[in-house]
Amino acid sequence: MAEKICTCRKKEARVHVIFVGGTIGMIRNENGDLVCVPNIFCKRLTEYPTCNDQSYKAENFIALPMLPDMPYRVLYDVVEFNPLLDSSCMGMGDWQKIAKEVAIKMCSYDGFVILHGTDTLAYTASALAFMLENLNKPVVVTGAQISIFDPRSDGRDNFLGSLLIASNFNIPEVMVFFGNKLLRGCRTTKVNADSFHALDSPNLPALGKMNVKIEINSRQIFRPCTVNKFSLFCNLEENVGMIRIYPGITVATLKESLKEPIKGVVLQTYGAGNFPADREELLDELREAVLREVIIVNVTQCSAGMVSSAYASGSVLSEIGVISGHDMTQEAAFTKLAYVLGKPEWDLVNKKKVLVLSLRGELTTNKVPKINDIDLIEGVARTLHMSTSLEKEQMCSTFYPALVAAAVTQGDTQKMADLQQYGADLCDRNEDGRTALHLACYLGKLNCVCYLISAGCPLNVQDRFNRTPLHEAIDTDNHDVILALLKNGAKLCDPPLVQAELLRALTERGKVKRLESFRLAGADVTLADRTGRTALHYACQLGIHEAVEYLLPYYKNPLLKDELGMSPMDYAKAANHEHIVTLLRFKENERRNQDPCACPK
Repeated sequence: MAEKICTCRKKEARVHVIFVGGTIGMIRNENGDLVCVPNIFCKRLTEYPTCNDQSYKAENFIALPMLPDMPYRVLYDVVEFNPLLDSSCMGMGDWQKIAKEVAIKMCSYDGFVILHGTDTLAYTASALAFMLENLNKPVVVTGAQISIFDPRSDGRDNFLGSLLIASNFNIPEVMVFFGNKLLRGCRTTKVNADSFHALDSPNLPALGKMNVKIEINSRQIFRPCTVNKFSLFCNLEENVGMIRIYPGITVATLKESLKEPIKGVVLQTYGAGNFPADREELLDELREAVLREVIIVNVTQCSAGMVSSAYASGSVLSEIGVISGHDMTQEAAFTKLAYVLGKPEWDLVNKKKVLVLSLRGELTTNKVPKINDIDLIEGVARTLHMSTSLEKEQMCSTFYPALVAAAVTQGDTQKMADLQQYGADLCDRNEDGRTALHLACYLGKLNCVCYLISAGCPLNVQDRFNRTPLHEAIDTDNHDVILALLKNGAKLCDPPLVQAELLRALTERGKVKRLESFRLAGADVTLADRTGRTALHYACQLGIHEAVEYLLPYYKNPLLKDELGMSPMDYAKAANHEHIVTLLRFKENERRNQDPCACPK
């Protein structure tokens, strides 16, 4: 018997590759020198089987070979900058061009990969982290020490690894993938000119590593608790600079670096933020700049470590108004300063406050997050002597749903964020098929609803009773929650006849507020049931004055008849509900006065 061949297609993820320039895409010329050749990169890529599965047809996309341990097959296209840029020649205008390309294509792709020269790659990654506000998709920046097209290359691994990260992992950050390590973009700096591990994140562990398997440190991923739509901010302040303190620096040099029109400066000091405190003339220049509202951020020249006030030579700077940059890299401090200064809606006080906050995970603050639930999981794992990741995963699948439900009940989005960072799936379903979003909608916890929506929880998922989160919001009359769900794509999927029966039941019980919730969610309150009777027919028959008054404005023809030829007025008369008859006549007269051409059918 012939073996049955599976013809099903694997789920696809689309990645937009932006080729800015750099060694990674260079070609060797006749002399063996690496040069940038326009419009050749994409063509050459298709010649490599590891980069192009020619047997898989995808219109306008290149397909990577299928990997069995990846949930999605990667499809990608490439846009190339013209001209291609040497990263050492790049500036803020180029960051804006990259950011705009990502923003324009944000809705059309699942992730983005930016190919870039290594010299200023960390600056670009840091700038993009701030400019791409409320990012909800992975953006991976990478480069290479040796071209993809050389026989011995780190570029191919960096490129392919970036594609897999951007397509198969829900990491809403700007990242750098280099030398098999996944780093936070705004924590990255170049540490070596010759090594395949040229970029590193000295003050933060890697977000992930790519060995035989791709290992992501979920707890390390930065997921902000605010729920806002993605936006692009390009108005970076250009009048920012960097001053590196060195032994014997002159007053004239410092003064020149601080003079107008400069608005912000990154001050690179010794060790833990130390400055020559005995040089009063230097301190006077800094004081004068601070009084002119120049914002000065203090970072260490060291490759690792952070600014502190442990020494008098460091605390003197904070006393005159210099802001601590904590453990930010010089790249993050520079780009963050340009970003904050570019915000016209923030005054000087707020700009200084924002600079010491962790906006994208770029610095370590003194605030210790409360993650008692996570500590509980770790403690149970140790008590039960669980060592393998599979054992811990099985245990977490039991604990996490209960902990997430508790966080929703408390309305604690910070706890939800902590659980998510540690690996909890906020979209998980319980034995009844219900999600955390069902519970949040039932309880009317709007902040939790918004957070869960931003985390990707499905809006129209049905539990085993065929109820969606929207049904829960309707049944508890949470109008703000209903609007939030509808705004993000929730739909009332009940068939018209089912809706008509629900309208009848609500009307018979006089549930006017529930009728409004149902209508707000998308129901047509004029729907007729199998007998041709509408909610208005039933309200008139039963003499429910409040329901009749509520329903009438939504009926273009309040005199429509059912299968027995009876109108709502006929039912009101037959039941001797004179107050309903009077109300119907009043509304009809009012309608005719507003529209003289209107007549009953």
